[in-house]
Amino acid sequence: MFAGHYTSAFVAKSASPRTPLWILLVAAQFVDFLWVFAILSGVEQARLDASLASNPLVLSYMPWTHSLVASLVWSAVAFLLARRLLALATGESVLVAAVVLSHWFLDLVVHRPDLTIAGGDYKLGFALWNHPIAAWLLEVALVIASIAMAMRAATSDASQRRRWLWLGGALVVLQTATSFGPLPASITALGVSTLTIYVAVAYAGYRVEA
Repeated sequence: MFAGHYTSAFVAKSASPRTPLWILLVAAQFVDFLWVFAILSGVEQARLDASLASNPLVLSYMPWTHSLVASLVWSAVAFLLARRLLALATGESVLVAAVVLSHWFLDLVVHRPDLTIAGGDYKLGFALWNHPIAAWLLEVALVIASIAMAMRAATSDASQRRRWLWLGGALVVLQTATSFGPLPASITALGVSTLTIYVAVAYAGYRVEA
């Protein structure tokens, strides 16, 4: 899942309009920020397979970022960072942690069996990626619905609403390119481009509220 992960950020924003959007957007992909560094450093393992539908990733080893236990740990880390480093209120910090944890459960829907509870050989995934149109429709529907929720709760300013719509449109375009566009040249290229997109989306979230 890519754009659909931001659903949790937008839902959290609708529940807590004063929480900065860019923080929630980073939280939504916090686990994947870590995954990129884990892949590039060789701590975890992945490869590309052009024969796979919708998403070419073969995620063979990622217990430190994408196991359920690791996700719980990273959500606790995110809570502490939000509370101590970013000085968010306790309730806001809990929301940030929940957004981080949501990553695993959203991945469960689309991933082929490559997610674990705590590492090991038993792997989970409902494999919606094997049905590209259905996977794309789900992600786009989640983004549109959650952005509509967040917009209603967070702003009545016409200019800011336009920026929200631009953000939603950009996510739909990025999801379409991810689902149906050409393959990256290598897993390294994918990691670098993915990291760049995550930073750009977080910055766009900052600009939405500027």
